[in-house]
Amino acid sequence: MTSTILLVLALAAPVQSADCKEWRECQKMALEAAERQDYNAFHDLSWRALQTGPKNDPSLMLMLARAQSLSGRPHDALVMLQRLVAMGVATDVEANDDFRFVRALPAWADFEAKLKGLPPPDKPVPTTPSTTAPAPAPSTAAKPADAPAAAKRKSARRGSKEEPSKPEPLKPEPPKPETPKPETPKEEPSTAEPPKAADARSASAARTGPLVFSAPGLTAVGLGYDAVSGRFIVGDRKDRRLLVVGERSGRLASLAGVDAGFDEVSAFEIDAAEGDLWVTSASSQSRTSTLHKLQLISGRVLTSIALPAAEGPSRFTDVAVTPQNILVLDAEGRRLYRVAKKGRALDLLAHIAVPDCTSIAPAQEGIAYASYDRGIIRVDLTTRALTVVEAAADVDLAGLRWVRWHRGSLVAIQGGAGGPFRLLRVRLDDAGRRVRAVDVLDGNVTLAGPTSAAVTGNVVYYLSPAADDQVEVRKLTLK
Repeated sequence: MTSTILLVLALAAPVQSADCKEWRECQKMALEAAERQDYNAFHDLSWRALQTGPKNDPSLMLMLARAQSLSGRPHDALVMLQRLVAMGVATDVEANDDFRFVRALPAWADFEAKLKGLPPPDKPVPTTPSTTAPAPAPSTAAKPADAPAAAKRKSARRGSKEEPSKPEPLKPEPPKPETPKPETPKEEPSTAEPPKAADARSASAARTGPLVFSAPGLTAVGLGYDAVSGRFIVGDRKDRRLLVVGERSGRLASLAGVDAGFDEVSAFEIDAAEGDLWVTSASSQSRTSTLHKLQLISGRVLTSIALPAAEGPSRFTDVAVTPQNILVLDAEGRRLYRVAKKGRALDLLAHIAVPDCTSIAPAQEGIAYASYDRGIIRVDLTTRALTVVEAAADVDLAGLRWVRWHRGSLVAIQGGAGGPFRLLRVRLDDAGRRVRAVDVLDGNVTLAGPTSAAVTGNVVYYLSPAADDQVEVRKLTLK
């Protein structure tokens, strides 16, 4: 019951942070939350400041990393710090007490080695981010990083009687590095440590089974896995938003929503090479569609490309990433569009003269495959030629809801809108024009949504409903 309440609070927190509109205001409110040790609010307000502030601002990124560490998200903090190192930004993370939980991670040793390679800057980026606004008075310019240490000293002066009583499980010692350096003194547990942070670390350490999280009312669309940050991304069609859940922490939070300009979310895909997230949304009332480009780590909207009204009614149902372009499938107009990764206009690539187009999967060497109600279409992205993929009479390719390319085959979900579903691997011949065989990977899959799956490496991840409004991330290894 307690874990459910915490997850609900995690969902609600981003809505509260939306009270700030301008990034300096969000930054100020975030630092105030840090001073009063409200670390969850500190985290959400820091996210908002990063989303609305200057792109890739080191001070805002570092503030978020600090908030992630203090709120029990050390793995997320390490990812953000890695991005700062990639930018050549030096900080005080090796000595700052707010990052002690990050330094306790097994991966810290490798990261610390990268820090040694940075040239010493004339003036390192401070943990408390600077702004272009007038400098605050000295009383408000005190380093929030000193808040936990100050709280510890204050607690020592007052004595333990004024500390709230906590059950023993809520006061674990901070995790220790697997290979601690002899010269590094061991830290004593801080009485000012937020209970929720301790809970998150304990849950992360204890997680050995499938990832299960609470998501009441979720109308799942799509699934993405960001291996860099260890997060899963889930679309919620009805509530017009994207959610993220930590692979280790199990925390669920909002990444982007109506404020990003979404209509009903219909599909999304991660561009790992560029660090972007491409999202399609469609309005069933106006019968219009939009392609959105977001920053993957923060959910900040970079570009929104609406299909012009002159193109007629549309309903974008899938989006796919190629090395140079983004492909967008329009089911209502039976069209395939293309846009350059840095482009701002959709180019009509081909008319797909088959009904109920559902999904698009780029393959190799300028070829893509589109699923429709009775089978698969092969699309030559260079010549724009379309060919129906042939299959034997006993091969059933009807009702393919979702397809993705994997090493000469198509991984597919087959079934009606309400399920049950089958998870298939459609093996193609060397020319990619004929089905050689169909392997049933799982003949009875229960999905949270017909397209709530992703292929990452040799693993298929998919969302399956569990008991009590919970959702489980399951995986299947492709051999």
